[in-house]
Amino acid sequence: MVINKRCGDSQSKTEQIIKVAQKRFGQYGFEKTTMNEIASDLNMCKGSLYYYFPDKEHIYLAVAKKEHDFFVDLVREKMSTLTEASDMIREYVDIRVSYWGKLLNLTRLRHDYAHELHSMMHGLWTEFRIQEEEMVINILNVGITKGQFEACNINEYAELLLDGMKGLSMSALRNKDIFYLEAHEYDRLLRMINLFVEMYIKSLKK
Repeated sequence: MVINKRCGDSQSKTEQIIKVAQKRFGQYGFEKTTMNEIASDLNMCKGSLYYYFPDKEHIYLAVAKKEHDFFVDLVREKMSTLTEASDMIREYVDIRVSYWGKLLNLTRLRHDYAHELHSMMHGLWTEFRIQEEEMVINILNVGITKGQFEACNINEYAELLLDGMKGLSMSALRNKDIFYLEAHEYDRLLRMINLFVEMYIKSLKK
């Protein structure tokens, strides 16, 4: 995924590149950001930037992984403060939707380019999906163990939650030339997802 050819101070340089690229993606989106601009922000030549990453796509992969690692850490931190499984699901969903919105903003892809980048990121998304299924399964186990939820097929219910949110998110992007949501569109999506989640929780409760 990330090309890291050096040791020692290379790790700090790689992290600096990711941080700077993350900021520029957030301001202009993936498509309108160039390797030249990232290098300029770092006060380094473009050739030096290529020493660490072969192209802009690999930098984006590193940024996406950084965002996901932050998402996972935040979910785990929040889960440790809650006792009700229903609240855990709501908190997880709030953080998950915010994370998805941030990634959407970082790319702001045209529809015709999205497939190319997503194909490149397939392995990373698969890894993320496995992690998220494990988090949801853990929440469901807490609810069942504490007697807050009815016993159920936790694997199927974990898939239902993730696929339901994904379906609503993709529906919000339907017929859009650029994968990006305006504030009012994002708010509507959040309302729809929260409605779905409340129905989901209701189906689990004793």
